Amino acid sequence: MVTVREVGPRDGLQIAKSVMPTAAKLRWIGAMVAAGVREMEVASFVPPAALPQMADAAEVVRAVRAAHPGLQLIALAPNLRGAQNATAAGAQSVIIPVSASEAHSRANVRRARADQVAEVARVVAWARGLGAGAPRIEAGISTAFGCSLQGVVPEAEVVSLAAELARAGADVVALADTLGYATPSHVRRLVRSVRAEVGPERFGNLHLHDTLGTALANALAALEEGVRGFDAALGGLGGCPYAPGSVGNVCTEDLVHMLEAEGFDTGIDLIALIAAREGLKTGLPDEPLHGRVAAAGLPRTYRPARTVPPPANDAVLATAKARLPLEGLRVVEFSHMVMGPSCGMVLADLGADVIKVEPAPGGDNTRRLTGLAAGFFTTFNRNKRSLCVDMKRPAGIALVRKLAAEADVVLENFRPGAMDKLGLGFAALSAANPRLIYLSCKGFLPGPYENRAALDEVVQMMGGLAYMTGRPGEPMRAGTSVNDIMGGVFGAVAVLAALRDREATGRGGMVQSGLFETNMLLVAQHMAAAAITGRNPPPFGDKAMPKPWPLYDVFDSADPGRQVFVGTVTTTQWQAFCAEFGLEELRDDPSLASMQQLAAGRPRILERVSATFRAVPQAELMARFERLGLPFAPIAKPADLFDDPHLNASGGLLPVEMANGPGGQPAMAVAGIPALPVLLGSGRTGLRRQPPRPGEHAVEIAREAGLGEAEIAALLADGTLHAENRTAMAAE
Repeated sequence: MVTVREVGPRDGLQIAKSVMPTAAKLRWIGAMVAAGVREMEVASFVPPAALPQMADAAEVVRAVRAAHPGLQLIALAPNLRGAQNATAAGAQSVIIPVSASEAHSRANVRRARADQVAEVARVVAWARGLGAGAPRIEAGISTAFGCSLQGVVPEAEVVSLAAELARAGADVVALADTLGYATPSHVRRLVRSVRAEVGPERFGNLHLHDTLGTALANALAALEEGVRGFDAALGGLGGCPYAPGSVGNVCTEDLVHMLEAEGFDTGIDLIALIAAREGLKTGLPDEPLHGRVAAAGLPRTYRPARTVPPPANDAVLATAKARLPLEGLRVVEFSHMVMGPSCGMVLADLGADVIKVEPAPGGDNTRRLTGLAAGFFTTFNRNKRSLCVDMKRPAGIALVRKLAAEADVVLENFRPGAMDKLGLGFAALSAANPRLIYLSCKGFLPGPYENRAALDEVVQMMGGLAYMTGRPGEPMRAGTSVNDIMGGVFGAVAVLAALRDREATGRGGMVQSGLFETNMLLVAQHMAAAAITGRNPPPFGDKAMPKPWPLYDVFDSADPGRQVFVGTVTTTQWQAFCAEFGLEELRDDPSLASMQQLAAGRPRILERVSATFRAVPQAELMARFERLGLPFAPIAKPADLFDDPHLNASGGLLPVEMANGPGGQPAMAVAGIPALPVLLGSGRTGLRRQPPRPGEHAVEIAREAGLGEAEIAALLADGTLHAENRTAMAAE
């Protein structure tokens, strides 16, 4: 979701040649609210002699507040008195302008920049005294990207000013390109620096002018840096009367069109928004209006972004409402099993629109796996949309190529050469889309093994991991798809690196992630140990493996079948442990004084500790370990983790719908499946979409690709597309 704040009634009118009648202004505002605008700057509380267009500010704010209670109503005020008047009239947010340019500050508010920062602090102090009814105080940094009066405004000064305003207590710090001088690289640098300085939660809207025609490009650059709020004016009106050359805000209609076409939901009906221009023309008949979309008409290819409502029984999906860093990124995923899907899941959880392309009619064969693989599809395909298509048919492959031509990322994990045979290899797709990033998740990176078939088991065996996991002479694979999952994560890292590189070069490229090479990174510490010691390290399954600490083991408790792991890895921990469990004879033994002696004495230590633990219940052992601050853990089985108190309290489990089991219905219809193990500024990543049914989103994806309704119906009829929805097909 991107918020477009309409500033036409304030910024858009302040350099208009004539005064718009109040009644006409209110009708115009009402039309924009009806089109879906949810935030609006409606007035400036300044002396009428300075801006006659704002003489009715209080009247407008009161009328709009009464007529449109759901609208977030914002006003601008240059000082405390203006803020008080705006709040009294009903403004919910007050913007205090602070110029980055010293020259503009003296022209605009008749104060030095430092004095205006102090004025922000005064306004904040006053607002805090109002309690629950206080307005939000926004500090808007004008001329942040350059000034016609001063010239260059050093970026370091803007960042320092943002920090001052944050310290002054402003709820929001925003940036304004008052003169329209910014370029995309300038926007990226300054937005990144200011967001880092004040925090993403305090960074406000980006206010863009289109003097040089760069506003939309600047908006795209800001989106890439995480900005999700923009100011715009209907008809592209506006400018600052105290900054010569400041003309024309970014046009709301053009900005909404671009955002929606790029997949960002604004909640605004673009057709109704364009119709609202008529009210502006009526109120200001002599004012020229701008805007390319209004002049050219909506293109036939335009498809507004759509938000898919979450299932009614899934209240936890609320976490997905937070802004996510990869929103707006389109990924087309050709994958099966674990490695490719886990990469797509990471990107999807971080906000990307991931379209999973599956073979029609049954979808990915991974859906039908049983035994230990029964959970593969459900685990690694959340937050994705499914397109079930027959790529052996010309119309099917044409649809897929259309998607790839507009995608940011294509990822695949099929055998070498498979995608090339379909005409979907990197060379073919990048020729049509030079900005495309193409990720291949492979068994082996280029080299002598690259054409071998690979499985997680294969690379664990040949890469030393199975040796390190099992007993001597009994290699054993790890108990999960460790390389497949980590290989997918490293693939996502490669994609993020390529996206960053694309910002600098404007071009995409091919990246790869290797299953074998992932395994080798996991075993690298043991390779290094072998190089240092001159011999292979003993496997972890070897009970006789020497350990450098007195305790680093699994023990039985007094409860049958309930075990605990505990470690003491410092002498301080060891002494506290002995005191807690009455083992003073071990603690005070002079032959066990150093860590080396304790390691050598492990056989008699373990015998004594094992006997002690067998008389103590598991829960009591863990309580005592926790009190001592020791590393410890119960030995849990997978089914135990659904009730883990930490996972449930921290948002670590997502309520995912389960696929059918061997006997039909799953044992649990919905189960908590782990989220990504990261915490973002907005919180844990959430569940926006359940794992899709085969082709669940086929119709909407085909529409987004520009296919007409008759064409889609024909593809469904002849089996090129398959659609299996959660709701009846009529709902499409």
